[in-house]
Amino acid sequence: TLTYAVLAEFVQHAVPLKSTRTSKAESRILGLLPQMQQEACQPFLLQDWADMAGVSSYYFCKMFKSAVEMTPMEFITRSRLQMAKQWLLERPTANIGQIAEEAGYPNASYFNRQFLAHEGMTPTDYRGLYHI
Repeated sequence: TLTYAVLAEFVQHAVPLKSTRTSKAESRILGLLPQMQQEACQPFLLQDWADMAGVSSYYFCKMFKSAVEMTPMEFITRSRLQMAKQWLLERPTANIGQIAEEAGYPNASYFNRQFLAHEGMTPTDYRGLYHI
């Protein structure tokens, strides 16, 4: 049931990729998405990701926005929040500050603001609402 809830939440916020032809740079960027999502909780260094794609940081941002319809930082934020939501449900005894830190946020206050802005509720409310 928990897996279904996480998948349903992910699908609800998923953005379809464009169906037009993609350039080599866009293909390289799209190829980095799984790794970016997996490493979202680590500090995000734009230049490192641009280097992996073989483009400048400016072009990386431009191609990323074209391919995914959001900025790289928006993608990282969504990925971090998705992981945090999963951990909130999987680890009911973990405190919010610990989950915020593990999700890559510098403090619980900033995490709470980001969570509220994207989810419309606090992490504590989310945990209470969806806890199974």
